[in-house]
Amino acid sequence: MKIAMITGSYPPNVCGAGDYTERLVNSLEQRGLSVEVITGGRWGLSDAPAVLKRIKVCGADITHIQYPTVGYGRQLGPQLIGLAMRGVVTIHEASQTHVLRRLSLFPLLSSRHIVFTNSYERDYVSGIAPWVRDRSSVIPIGSNIAQGKAGDERGLNEVIYFGLIRPAKGLEEVVDLAAMIKQRALGMTVRIVGLSLKEHESYLDGLRRKAADLPMVWELGLSDQETADRIATASIAYVPFPDGASERRGSLLALLANGVVTVTTRGAHTPQVLDQVVEFADSPEQALSIIESVRKDGLRRMALSERSVQYAGAFSWPDIADRHIQLYRSILVQRHAGSA
Repeated sequence: MKIAMITGSYPPNVCGAGDYTERLVNSLEQRGLSVEVITGGRWGLSDAPAVLKRIKVCGADITHIQYPTVGYGRQLGPQLIGLAMRGVVTIHEASQTHVLRRLSLFPLLSSRHIVFTNSYERDYVSGIAPWVRDRSSVIPIGSNIAQGKAGDERGLNEVIYFGLIRPAKGLEEVVDLAAMIKQRALGMTVRIVGLSLKEHESYLDGLRRKAADLPMVWELGLSDQETADRIATASIAYVPFPDGASERRGSLLALLANGVVTVTTRGAHTPQVLDQVVEFADSPEQALSIIESVRKDGLRRMALSERSVQYAGAFSWPDIADRHIQLYRSILVQRHAGSA
């Protein structure tokens, strides 16, 4: 079986959906599938014929589009490709996008099958396009960061943040947390581990100026293994997502997979199961109170760490790949039956 994987972004480009696609492609190839990744270039309507030609030349059995990605920008080429191929499309985000982006989804919703990465997004799109429910499924994302090599003991004098450095990621609240740590002379450090986006350099510069005299350490641009190992040495994390924790947060899964006790925020699409896995805080003040409590309670810390690893284990890449393979096979069977 050969798959043409269409994505506007792919490593080394910085894009969460692109990172996800790379991990999916690697996992599918480890299962014996042949995958042709079609990425880069331009994605306007006039560019779509060239992409369709590449799909034809590579002899793919199924076309799978990842949408949206940073690389597509506002171009509509992916929509035309989706209409022409009617394969599989993974919708990574719909509910939190601009209304024009949501409208642009409709050509893709005519695909033979739509994959969502969590139930909330599937329910949302099904609400505006009811026919989607009968031709869609939920296959969760996995962590883009593997389990790292932890030392014998995890540090308790440090709070880690992991994720992209860009607006709308809750970093202002992390800086506020560091300010309270300094004010109360708690002897703790806040460590920022992540990746800075070139288009948000001024945002990062502003954060660093604001945090210049705070107990903060910035480690940006580490390799995947270095990032995994750094996360694995942490005991407690604070990731205050503005729209709440959810199954589509790869950074959250990376922390949980490494057994880091995570303080985060609740949102409309936060699954109830996370109540037993993470600690929720409505503000940096509440987060600091929880962090201090967890630092002092070894049994609570151990229980949360164990439940974190157990929860993240349900999002393994081999399982994600197998579910995609089952989907691809079912489509080929249906296609064969329809042509018989």
